Amino acid sequence: MQKLICVVGVFLALLSPIKAAKSRTFLLSEYLLGQMHYDTIQNGQTKTNYRTIEGATIMYGYEYNPLNRWFYTRYYGFLDYGYVILDKKDNIETNMFTYGAGADVVIEYNKNPLNVWGLFYGMMVAGNTWTTSKFSRDFFVENYRSFTSFTFKRTYFRVLGEVGIRFQTVILYHDVSIEVGFKFPFDTELGSKFVRDYSMFVSHTWYF
Repeated sequence: MQKLICVVGVFLALLSPIKAAKSRTFLLSEYLLGQMHYDTIQNGQTKTNYRTIEGATIMYGYEYNPLNRWFYTRYYGFLDYGYVILDKKDNIETNMFTYGAGADVVIEYNKNPLNVWGLFYGMMVAGNTWTTSKFSRDFFVENYRSFTSFTFKRTYFRVLGEVGIRFQTVILYHDVSIEVGFKFPFDTELGSKFVRDYSMFVSHTWYF
């Protein structure tokens, strides 16, 4: 009986700093897979071209939960990188960088520190920049007449939303979580020749 009490005491001692971590910073890495589109004019008609976009996100932020409740918020800065192959045969590509800040609302429905499940919904305000190589620009001029006057602006304003589910557990005395979700735009990236339509993501988060 005494040994059992000692084991339980040690286990609770290990979990106590985890339970005390009501508000905390976090670092998140994310894999993205989604769709983008761009319009061209062929034979006097507008044609919408769809391509797969994949990439990664890095996010650093702060969870604010001073009362350790089931409902709390988190705030963060982030950088998305997306890679698109426009023409597989000639390896024509473009790259996307999205950067900004956002906030999420998180709802947890299991407070067991080893098995925490939750839902989250958030909004992000960001700038979006598309870049291409000189080779890509030549591709547009030669193959798509609508791009003969193609120019890039440095940044396009974006408002994004995200929704998903999360699972949190304890590894090596630290909270870690895995999230799966869907990222979508509220605007249409006005003025840009390229538009990201949506992204699905899987992420891993490490808490401090």
